[in-house]
Amino acid sequence: MDAIASAQERAAVAERAVIAAYVHRYGPVAWAHAATAGDGAHTWHYWWHAHLVHVLCEAQHHRPSPARRRLVDDLLRGVTLRTAGSWTTPFYDDIAWMGLALAEARPSGRARARIARILERAVDPDVGALPWRTGSVLFNAPANGPAAMVLAPSRHRGRAAQLSAWIAATLDDPATGLVRDGIEHGVVRSELWTYNQGVAVGAALALGDTDRAATVVRAVERWCAADDGLFPAAGGGDGGLFAGILARYLAAAARILTGPDAARAGRLVHRNAEALWAGSRGGRFPADPRRSVREEGEDLDLSVQLGAWITLEADVTAASALTS
Repeated sequence: MDAIASAQERAAVAERAVIAAYVHRYGPVAWAHAATAGDGAHTWHYWWHAHLVHVLCEAQHHRPSPARRRLVDDLLRGVTLRTAGSWTTPFYDDIAWMGLALAEARPSGRARARIARILERAVDPDVGALPWRTGSVLFNAPANGPAAMVLAPSRHRGRAAQLSAWIAATLDDPATGLVRDGIEHGVVRSELWTYNQGVAVGAALALGDTDRAATVVRAVERWCAADDGLFPAAGGGDGGLFAGILARYLAAAARILTGPDAARAGRLVHRNAEALWAGSRGGRFPADPRRSVREEGEDLDLSVQLGAWITLEADVTAASALTS
C-alpha cells in the first residue's frame, strides 16, 4: 500500500468516528456536541465547529463525496441558527477561524466577506494588531495569525502583511525562533503552544513569504527533536486542537516550500500522524501521541478527536506533496 493510500484510509477512519460519535442531525440542520459524556455531551462550541467544517472541507478535497458536501451545508445551517445569523462571537480569534473555514466551504459567501471586514476594522492602530476579543488588551498569535490568513486573499492584503510582521517582530522568541503566545500590558506571554507556530507558518505562506515560513518550520523541528519529532501535547478542551492546527500548516509548507524545508515539514506531520494512529483504538485517538487512547477524560473531547483527524488529513496533504 502506498503512503497516500494509507494516509487516506487512516483519515477516513478518523472522519467516520468523529461523525458517528459527535455529529447530530436535525432535519436539514446539524451540529456536533463537544464531548461524548458529561456536560459536554450537550454543549455547542463555535470555535470547534469552525475546525469541524474546515477539516470536512479538507476531507472533501481528498475524498470527494456528495454526502460530505451535504453535511458541510447542514453544519453551516447549524452555525447560522446558533449565532442567530450573525456568524460572530466577541472573540476575534474564533471569528478568524470561522473565516478560514468559510474560505474553504463558501469562498464567495457573504458571511466570509463580513468576517474579513470585522477583522480588518478591529485592528488597534496604536498596537498594529488585533486584540484577542472585544475590549481586551491581550494581542496574541492565535488571533492575528488566522486573521492574516483570512485577509491575505482579499483587498486587505496589506493589513494581513502587517499582522504577520507584527507577530514576527513582537512574539518571536530570539533564543529559539518559536512564536510566543501574546502580549498584554506590554508584557510578552512566554508560553509556547503548537498552534502559534502553525498560524505563523500559515500566515507567511498565505502572503508568499516562504523564507519566514521555512524559518518557523526549522524552529519547530528543533523544538521537537528531543522528543523524536512529537509535538508537545496540550490536553483536552481547546488544547486538543493545537497540535492539529500546527500539522495543517506544516502540511501546507510541505506542499509549497521546496527542498529540505518541505521535507522536514512533511516528516514532522507524518511522525505525529503515525504516533496518533499507533495509540488509537476503534477510531478514537489520544490527546497525547505518546500514549494510547483512554475511555475517559480528555480523550472524550470533540476537540481532541478533531485535532487527531486534522493531523491525519494533513498527512494526506503532505504525502501527496512529497510524492508529486
